[in-house]
Amino acid sequence: MDNQDIEINEAFDLMDTHGHMIISTRDFKFAIKALGLELPRDKYIQLLSRIEKDQNGFIKKEIFIEEMRKVLPKRDVKIDMIKAFQLIDEDDTGKIDFNKLKNVAVILGEQVSDEEIINMLNAADEDGDGQVNLTEFMRIIDRARKVL
Repeated sequence: MDNQDIEINEAFDLMDTHGHMIISTRDFKFAIKALGLELPRDKYIQLLSRIEKDQNGFIKKEIFIEEMRKVLPKRDVKIDMIKAFQLIDEDDTGKIDFNKLKNVAVILGEQVSDEEIINMLNAADEDGDGQVNLTEFMRIIDRARKVL
């Protein structure tokens, strides 16, 4: 299973809270947003109408995965990285600092020590200002993607 399939599975499972291997059309919208897809209303409706649903209007996991594999390759990785940076940089300073990274870890429920956060910052901080700007962020993410 490649990274994209893992991501698709996680987005589905996030919405399939009962583990029934189906999601509602309402949950479908949240699942595609979890994948980072921001579709205009007309494109969303086109996609939803194209997807096979069961007799109760639910979308099966295998159908969701199959359809998302068709849609996701169209994503622009750079745009995704910019969106991720903007989510972390919630006050729009153009910089990610220790407190912002710590906040993201807490929100995600990750158990990360202060030392690990400092190490992450240091690994990405090329200009030595103790913060990570968008260019530095994109470089470190790009390097990480090549390793994975």
